[in-house]
Amino acid sequence: MIYVLLAAAVLTAVMGHWVDTLVILGVAVVNALIGHIQESNAEKSLQNIRNMLSSEAVIIRQGAHETVPTATLVPGDVVIIRDGDRIPADLRIIEAHGLRVEEAILTGESTVVEKTTVALAGELSLGDRSNLVFSGTTVSSVAGRGVVVATGGATELGHINQMMSDIEQHRTPLLVQMDKLGKSIFISILVMMAALFGFSLLFREMPLTELMLPLISLAVASVPEGLPAIISIILSLGVQTMARQHAIIRKLPTVETLGAMTVICSDKTGTLTMNEMTVKAVITADLV
Repeated sequence: MIYVLLAAAVLTAVMGHWVDTLVILGVAVVNALIGHIQESNAEKSLQNIRNMLSSEAVIIRQGAHETVPTATLVPGDVVIIRDGDRIPADLRIIEAHGLRVEEAILTGESTVVEKTTVALAGELSLGDRSNLVFSGTTVSSVAGRGVVVATGGATELGHINQMMSDIEQHRTPLLVQMDKLGKSIFISILVMMAALFGFSLLFREMPLTELMLPLISLAVASVPEGLPAIISIILSLGVQTMARQHAIIRKLPTVETLGAMTVICSDKTGTLTMNEMTVKAVITADLV
């Protein structure tokens, strides 16, 4: 429907009807601004979530302590872990003095986990890997040292991000219905314009310059210009309501998806199983 308006604006501009052009463009711009402003506000809120990742780390290189950007860490670097720090990469603990880490963002467990230097055998879950600390988690007490074993997308947090990015995108029922409505209106407008154009030329012999303006007026009048704006406003109200409940939503149509959700699977402790992790990833991907 917006494309019809833009095409009508171009045609009226070519014909020199600048007032009509500005009015049509104004309607299209207002519709676009509503969604843009709302999603920009959501992006600002998401910046707080992105701050979960540490931007700097204190490491030991050639026997000296250095503060370096997290992006420059490589496997083998020795990182100093201090109370209150956010872990910059996945680390193997080589020195621990009562080191405790909060790993809720990965495991869902609200209690802090004590870390040791003891070697472990076998394939263990994240919560049982007591000699590792993971990117994005927070040191809650004392200090230690660790060797970088994974950075960026190779970390456990990076694996979750990759899993979320691989999720197949689905359009919400509202967007599907809007697409169908828009296509129906678009086809109807083309049919009406073609019929009116043929009738006027064949039976009324109207000049083309006089015929174009009524055709454009018909096209613009057939488009429900307020519909996109109304939908954006309604979804924006839903986003604001969710924000008051501390749920940040980046894309407006996600409000409808959340409204259609009936079940979120989680066990009694809050720790997610693999199937439930997939559910959580799908929900998170849709939210952000």
